[in-house]
Amino acid sequence: MQVEWQGDHKILGEDVKQDFESELKKLGFDPARFLVEVRREPTAEKAHGLRAIRYNVFVSDLDHPERDTWILRGGNDENWIEQFRKNALSHR
Repeated sequence: MQVEWQGDHKILGEDVKQDFESELKKLGFDPARFLVEVRREPTAEKAHGLRAIRYNVFVSDLDHPERDTWILRGGNDENWIEQFRKNALSHR
């Protein structure tokens, strides 16, 4: 099963979504138990193309609603999946 994607998730490619779901599986999580909301930030005035896109990624573990939502930065060469991996490993 898949992660539930919400918000501006269409700015992410399907490959990025699959990479995140694969990372969840590697970490021992069930992707179907995660909600990911993407919120795009305003584009910088003089920036163009994909490098201009910045966004925040909010990852919620539906099996553990008492845990804080992970808030990650994406776009502009930010690797939010790696941020998630490091954070998840440090909180085990």
